[in-house]
Amino acid sequence: REIEWNKIIMEDFNIPFSTIDRLCRKKINKDTLDLNCTLDQMNLTDIYRTIHPTIKYTFFLSVHRTFSRIDHTLGTKQVLTNLRRLKS
Repeated sequence: REIEWNKIIMEDFNIPFSTIDRLCRKKINKDTLDLNCTLDQMNLTDIYRTIHPTIKYTFFLSVHRTFSRIDHTLGTKQVLTNLRRLKS
């Protein structure tokens, strides 16, 4: 099912979507790969990461002393295109 083109999803998913979203470049597990596949099938993209490609983290796990980005802003590619137009 596809999300309406003008919707944005902001959520604490509690997982990094890619290796750039965590300090310790640990391999992405199968569940995360499946989630990324589902998001792609729903025509959703990580808007924040696309607009801000540099590393920014939203979570610090003191036990392991690791940083990761687990909060995500998702939207359709059309929303991303509209945001880029506004930014210009």
